Parts: sequence; structure tokens; C-alpha cells
Amino acid sequence: MIAVDKIYFYLSLFLIISLFSCKKETDETAPKITFNTPIANQTFNVNGYVTVNATVTDDTKITAVSVSLLDANEHLVHLTIPVSVSSPSMTINMQYYLDNIHLLSGIYNIKITASDGKNDAHKYQKIYLIEVPKNLSTVYVVTNTSNAQTNLSTIDATFSSVVPFHSFPGDYQASSISNYYQQAYLCGNYTGNFSGHILQYNSPRFSIAPVISANPYFTGYFNDDYYCYVSRYDGNIKGYDYSGSIIYGANALSGYYAQHLCFNDGYLIAEEIDALSSAKKIVTYFPTGSIEKNCLMSQDVVQFCEKDISNVFVFGNIAGQAVVQLFDRSANNLWSPYPFSLAAGSLLSALKIDADTYLLGHSNGTIYKYQYSMGSVTTYLTGYTAVKMKYDDVNNKLYVVEANRVQTFDYGTAVLANTVNTSENILDIHLLYNR
Repeated sequence: MIAVDKIYFYLSLFLIISLFSCKKETDETAPKITFNTPIANQTFNVNGYVTVNATVTDDTKITAVSVSLLDANEHLVHLTIPVSVSSPSMTINMQYYLDNIHLLSGIYNIKITASDGKNDAHKYQKIYLIEVPKNLSTVYVVTNTSNAQTNLSTIDATFSSVVPFHSFPGDYQASSISNYYQQAYLCGNYTGNFSGHILQYNSPRFSIAPVISANPYFTGYFNDDYYCYVSRYDGNIKGYDYSGSIIYGANALSGYYAQHLCFNDGYLIAEEIDALSSAKKIVTYFPTGSIEKNCLMSQDVVQFCEKDISNVFVFGNIAGQAVVQLFDRSANNLWSPYPFSLAAGSLLSALKIDADTYLLGHSNGTIYKYQYSMGSVTTYLTGYTAVKMKYDDVNNKLYVVEANRVQTFDYGTAVLANTVNTSENILDIHLLYNR
């Protein structure tokens, strides 16, 4: 009996010792991080360096350390850089390069993360960044002489000539420039491809060919600088990223196809046409791509211009007569904010200057200024049949495109600054900025 008691005693003692040993080996302490630099609220320039100097210590070991940049909402906005681990007590001393030209002025956080394999620690230091100044790099002009080819050209530095850059086979429906990706996009109609083109290297990024038939293949186009949205005659609407990969999908109303497109607070707004009767509707899509609602419309859209997060201006023509309408997305309603008739004739182009001010290119050779808050339409320029207009908000310049001519004006004074002519038919003009 005594021998049995001894066995139980030693077994219990062994279990107690083992329990305490296990407890000792449990690591519940995260590494400690202390910033030396940057100091709180220090200012840095984008395209420069942040000197990150900090100490990291742990009671057992350090397995991983990294440095990253977060915005004010603690979203990762730049590279996460791993740091070589040397010992349980180490110093970080690195130059964190802010080479993301798209970082805007504002508050950010340098974040250091350290791990001992079981516990993670995070330390943040608030800094302020000053963005890279936005500059106009190149003015691109889209032209053609026939439906067999579309040409992309540049305007030279002296604004005296149009210089050929690249040619795309097939016809033309729309085009755009992405400042973020420094790419051009061209979209055909019946025979032209939907193409992405890298401007820096003058080389193709992707190309999607149409199926050629008696009907158009591509019917609508929109670009928000990040993504392209293309509609087809079969009712299909696709969104593409800069590489040509599909990121969005929707379908027009049954029997309809979409033409003009825009987005309003994440909702796709589409002008849709009945393929048989040519009846028109304005259709709203949820951000998921499914149809939310639609309403009848009678005008031929020239341009959608987003006014605010729930209203979109719809500039166009009814039976050849220029009209201004406002689409209230929430109420699913089109109404006329300007209750008077515009000048006799059709609208050729429309341009948003700001949420309250819009320029209207009219077939009578006048460019009108429409101001929503004032309920007024006044003459801005006369003697210019503006088929397209663009506004350079950096230099406060207006670009006016006529059939074979591009002219620039000081927007505030409407004084003519430059003129360049071309023998080709000008389809559009695009302003490329450095970011």
C-alpha cells in the first residue's frame, strides 16, 4: 500500500512540475516598438523619403518586422517593406521611399508591425504629406479621314502643329485618357476594336475585337480614369480595368442597348434604346450590376454630367432642339431645371466646369454658359462651333474643338490663346496630366 501511495505522490509531483513548466514557456508578451523618427505630424513631400528610425524589443525573440504607410482611415496606400530581423533587441533605420505619385496631400500614418511568432505589435506615427504638383504633360487629338482608321496624335509644345503618334484600324465611337495609368483607350463602333494603349512606350496593352455585322458591335463608352465601361448592341455592358480584365457586368433592358453611360455615387446610369422602336429610357443599375429602376426619356443624349451624389445633368436634343434636363436618381425622375427654351438649333457638346457651371456648344456657333443656381444661360463665346470642349483646371484654360481646329482660351477672360489646324476630322481631344 505504501508503495502505491509513493507512486501516486511522484506522479502528482511530476504533473505539477510539468504544468508549471508549460506555463513558463507560454509567451503572452508582444514586442515593444518605440519611434525615434519621424516625429509626430512631421511633413514630407511625395516622391521623397521618410527616415524611419525605431527600436523593437521582445522578451524572447523577434520573427518579423515591417514598415508600411496608411491613410487617415488606416487603409494601406503604399508598399509594405519587410525589415531584416537581427535580435530580440534591434533598431530599424531605413529610408521609406514615397514613390507613389498618386498620394495626395493630407494626414497619413507610418506603421511598424513586429511579431515574435505568437504575438503581434503595431505602432503608428502620424505624418503629413504634400502631393506632387499636378502638371499638364501632353495634349492628344483623336482624328480620322475615313471610317477605316482612327489616328491618335499630339499637339506640339508650341501649339502650332499636330504630330502623328499612333494609328488604330477600324471606325470610331469614343476615346479617353487615363491619367492614373497613363494610357489611352479607343473604342470602335462597327469595325474598330476596344483598345488600351500604353502612352509612355507607344505600345498596346490590350485589344478586344468586335464581331462585324450589319449592326454596330460597341454602342456606348465611359471612362472614370480607373475603369472603362463598354456597352454592346446585344445589351451587354462590361467594365474593364487597365489591363483589359473584366471587373463589372450588367445587361440592358430586354430588347434595348445602351449608348451614353455615366456613374452617380456608384450607380451606373445608362441611356438605353429599343432596338426595334428606338424608344428611349434612362436606366439605373445597382453597384452590383443589377437593374434598379428606369424611366422614359424623349431626348437624344449628347452628354451626361454628374452634378452631385444623386443628380445627373442630361444635355441633349429633342427633335433637333437643344434641351437641359436633370435626372434625380433617387426619385427616378427627369425634369427641366431651366424652364425656358434654348436658342433654336441643336446641342453639339457639353462640359462641366464645376457642380454649378456648364458650357454648352451650340450648332449656331455660340458657346453658352449655364449656371444652375442662377437659372441662367448666357453667351460665353461666339463664332465657334464646338463639337468638343475640355477644361484644364490646372492652368484654367478652355480647349474648344471644331471640325478641323483646336483653340485654347483663358477660361476667366475668354481671351484666345492658341490655335492649331489639321486637315483631318477631329473626333476628340484629351489632356494628359502627370497623375
